[in-house]
Amino acid sequence: MAKPVYEPKLRPGMAAGKGASRVLAAKIANVRAHAPQAMLGDVEGIHDMRVAVKRLRETMRLFRRLLPQKRREAMMPVVEMLNDTLGAVRERDVMIRDAEKLADEAGDDGGLCALAIAQWRTERAVAFEHLVKVWAQMCSEGLFAALDEVAGRTAKRGRAANKLPLERFVYRAVTRALDRVHERLRPALESADPAPMHRLRIVVKRLRYSMEPFRTIMPALVKPCKAATEAQELLGVTHDLDVLRAALAAHLDEVEPERREAAEGLLAVLDARREESAQRAHEVAEQFADAQFDRAILDAID
Repeated sequence: MAKPVYEPKLRPGMAAGKGASRVLAAKIANVRAHAPQAMLGDVEGIHDMRVAVKRLRETMRLFRRLLPQKRREAMMPVVEMLNDTLGAVRERDVMIRDAEKLADEAGDDGGLCALAIAQWRTERAVAFEHLVKVWAQMCSEGLFAALDEVAGRTAKRGRAANKLPLERFVYRAVTRALDRVHERLRPALESADPAPMHRLRIVVKRLRYSMEPFRTIMPALVKPCKAATEAQELLGVTHDLDVLRAALAAHLDEVEPERREAAEGLLAVLDARREESAQRAHEVAEQFADAQFDRAILDAID
């Protein structure tokens, strides 16, 4: 996971609107910092910029009631588009990485993975070319000036919610995010279907991002935030393997009949890896059902 370059300077008693402005400004700065390497096509650069954009998006969601509405509604689709455009490149990078690992692990002497990888590299090149064009257009249309204006105006808004002490805002935001994790936890743990696990990953990610900016003023959040990060990453690995499985199965459907047995063997190895990953994710996710996890969070923010 990419580390942020800039962290906001916060105080517990400051107005929530001012705190939101500082957090948002830091997330904007992180996107700006990671963009140059990403626009060179570097795999890690793409990853770091996408993580920075995700953090920006989640920050805008977290503070949505404090941001100026019209500007937020104008900018949110732009941030979503940037995230999706980066995601199209990153998804191919992850599939290529995981398929290369699978080929080594399964002894893919017939080159079944290599054919899929070649196709995904071509798709990656097209997706990256599109990303560069989208990014250039966004920058030419004043992306950062518009985002900076959202951050600046958030600090100046006089609404009651913006004047709320920051620690009270954090309490409300984190407890809401924790409630959503509880809502999706049991269906994910009780089902072998990937969909509930994917939905759990999303709310765990949002719980993490609701805590992450405030660890400097509420140090006891460090431990539950680390636990949420670990769970999110393990759930993410399982999701990545599900995506790879679907993409590889579609590709292998086209192989010659005489290579069908080898293709099925390859998928069997992938299924075993996915099962192992899902088991680890389940074990880590179980912590969210433990009252001690809730207590650690509530003690940190109350």
